[in-house]
Amino acid sequence: MMSKSRICTFAMFLLAICIIFGGWFLTERLLVKHEVNFLDSTGRIEVRSEEIKLFAENEQENTGEQLTQQEEFYGHEMNAYTRAKVLSVWDYGGKELPHEPMTGQMNMEQAIDAGKKWVETMAASGFFTDKLQGCEFDATKATLCTIDTPRRYTDMEEMLYSYWKLWFVKDGVSVELMLHAASGEVWKAKFTVEIGDEPVATYDLAYLLSFAFPFMEIEQESDYDVIWSTVGEDGVDAVSIEGQMLSALAKQYLLQINEEPTCVGLDFGLKAK
Repeated sequence: MMSKSRICTFAMFLLAICIIFGGWFLTERLLVKHEVNFLDSTGRIEVRSEEIKLFAENEQENTGEQLTQQEEFYGHEMNAYTRAKVLSVWDYGGKELPHEPMTGQMNMEQAIDAGKKWVETMAASGFFTDKLQGCEFDATKATLCTIDTPRRYTDMEEMLYSYWKLWFVKDGVSVELMLHAASGEVWKAKFTVEIGDEPVATYDLAYLLSFAFPFMEIEQESDYDVIWSTVGEDGVDAVSIEGQMLSALAKQYLLQINEEPTCVGLDFGLKAK
C-alpha cells in the first residue's frame, strides 16, 4: 500500500506539471493577442495614410468610368429591308410576350432616356413646345415585349423583334411610344394633348415626319421613292412617305366627348409595304 508521503510527492509532481503547461499556454495566448493587436493597429495607420486614400479614390473613379461604359448603348445598325421585316412581324400580330432585355438590346433606363430624347427633338421642332420641352413627366412606364408568332425570318436574330412600350404622362399630356429595342429608334408614337382655351394649332405634318423618322431621309436616295400626300377626311389631316419597302405616316385629329372636342391627337408610325 502506497505510503502517505509518496502520495503527497506524486500530487506535488502533477501540480508542477499543470503549472508549467498552464503557464506556457497562457504565455502563448498573450503573445498571439499582442500580435493581433499590433497588426490591427498597423493596418489602421496604413489605411489612414494619404497614399491609400488617393489609391481608393482612383479606384472609385475607374469603377465609375467602367460602369458608364457598360451602360452606354450602341444601337444595332438597321436598313430599310431589316426594318420592313421586323415591322411585318409586328403588323402580322400574335401574342405579346413581356421579357427581360437580351444581349444587344436596350435596358429600361436606356429606353426611357432614348424615348425622352425623341420627344425633346419633336418639341424642339415646334411640336407642343411649351408642354413637352424638358420632358418633366409626372409618370413613366416601360415594358419590353416581343411577338409570339410563327412568322419568323430565319436570317434574323431573335433580339431584333423586340420593342419597348413607353408611356409618359404629365398634366394634360399623354405620350405612347414603340421603340425598337435593338436600334433605339422610335417607330410608332401617339400624342394626346388636352385642349385648353387657346385655338388648336394645325401642324406641318410633313415637316414633323422628318424629325420623327430621320433615317427615312438619310436612306431615301437608295431605298425610297418619296411621295408626299395630304388627305383631309372627317377632321383628320394626314401625310405619308411612300417608299419601296416602308411607308411613314403622320396624322392629326380631334378627340370628342359629347360632340365637344376635348383633346388633339397626333400619331406617327412606320409600316411595312
